[in-house]
Amino acid sequence: MNQLIIAGFVFLNLFMIVGAVDLFYFHIWKYKLHARPESRFEHKLHMTSAVLMVPVAYFLYYQNFGGYALWVAVFLVVAGFATEILDVFSEGESRESLGGLTTGELALHVAATMLKVVSFAFMFVAKPISAWSLNSPVVLGTHGPITEIIALNVITGSLIVAVLHLALLNPTVASLNCKTVCHFTGCSRFACCKN
Repeated sequence: MNQLIIAGFVFLNLFMIVGAVDLFYFHIWKYKLHARPESRFEHKLHMTSAVLMVPVAYFLYYQNFGGYALWVAVFLVVAGFATEILDVFSEGESRESLGGLTTGELALHVAATMLKVVSFAFMFVAKPISAWSLNSPVVLGTHGPITEIIALNVITGSLIVAVLHLALLNPTVASLNCKTVCHFTGCSRFACCKN
């Protein structure tokens, strides 16, 4: 397999790990952005990014696509970056009551963006010039079974994150916390159930 493709998948995996930490630790657990009225637009942008990552993972990573399919991947990547730019501009107002974006979260955002951009760049650069022609065959081959599994994991994970974002837009779901779950299940074993 092409070294550029391997590097693209390595950076994709690193992006997914950093993105998961940012999502679950900062966005959902620490700041509960989904439950803050001033952060709902930012939350919807995160959902849009997750939705866009599903076809990006398919068209850019699942198979070695060329022609129209490759240009679809380019369009989806550009749409994803446009969504991220909107997210950056919305964060000032969204996080104002929190005192702004913390240094730690900002560092994660920069790292995630860099990892994703590098991954995309490696995947695009690995394409032969002929793949960019609209007359190119749509499927140029496969990157191999391991890469297909990785791409399917990214597709599945991105779908789950998109559905989670959608569910958290519901006020009932957004209001769930440890105490609520403990009360509902009758559990008193955990420290958060006793507070």
